[in-house]
Amino acid sequence: MDNIVIRELTLKDIDAVCLMEEEAFSMPWHKESFIDMINNPDALYLVAEAIDDTCVISANAAQNGNCVKVVGCAGVISVIGEGDICNIVVSTDYRGQGVGTKLVKALLLQGEEDYGIKEYTLEVRVSNKPAIALYEKMGFVGEGVRPGFYDEPKEDALIMWRRQIVK
Repeated sequence: MDNIVIRELTLKDIDAVCLMEEEAFSMPWHKESFIDMINNPDALYLVAEAIDDTCVISANAAQNGNCVKVVGCAGVISVIGEGDICNIVVSTDYRGQGVGTKLVKALLLQGEEDYGIKEYTLEVRVSNKPAIALYEKMGFVGEGVRPGFYDEPKEDALIMWRRQIVK
């Protein structure tokens, strides 16, 4: 995924992120929630931006951002040195191509560097096997279940942690 750039979420990205949320989730976050996260000093939100290799680069296209598009988003809130990963979403067209992995790696690295986060937690639908596999690959371990955590449809959440390894 050499054509993927990870950077911080900005206001201009929110509409694209909301569209991905609506595409992926039965209960997507709304614009106001992402604006709140941008303004939250304890939150870090990153986007994955794809550079369209087929785009004919011209000054006009580059200036209008026509050669790039937001294809993923991930966010974490720092709570007393622990990171609560709130959102991870990847555009349908870019799933299975390493975008999620690249986003999570960047989130973990920047979360530690900028916020001192050493341990991370998240909830994921128990039926979301691709996401669980990604999180396990990144060092997360299932440590519990929140019964009926999700609505539409009602489903349990697997609680996963990535704990600091003490040597």
